[in-house]
Order: sequence, then C-alpha cells, then structure tokens
Amino acid sequence: MKLRGKATRTQVAAIAGVRPIRLKELEEGTAHPENLRTLAKVMRAYRVRLGAALPAGR
Repeated sequence: MKLRGKATRTQVAAIAGVRPIRLKELEEGTAHPENLRTLAKVMRAYRVRLGAALPAGR
C-alpha cells in the first residue's frame, strides 16, 4: 500500500492488468488461489523485486 501512494486500487489494477478486487485481496491478506500471480503482476507494475534476508549462522 505504501508503494501505491495516492493512486487508487482501480488505477493500479488497470496498470498491472488485474482486477481491482484481486488487488484488494492481496493488500488485505485474503487468501485466494491467484494471489501469487497478482503479486507478480503488481510488483512488475511498481518496478520492485522480491528479496529475502537470511540470518548469519553463529
């Protein structure tokens, strides 16, 4: 939601090529089988990449 800024869900959904309800479900954490595909499309629209950090072993 922070990346969305002042854009509406409808505007972001149109750019990402997804339905606005799918974006709402993704933002609210509602489980849906298409969430992973929706996430990939929205991340591409925002021009961000997914990353992970692993703790250093001691």
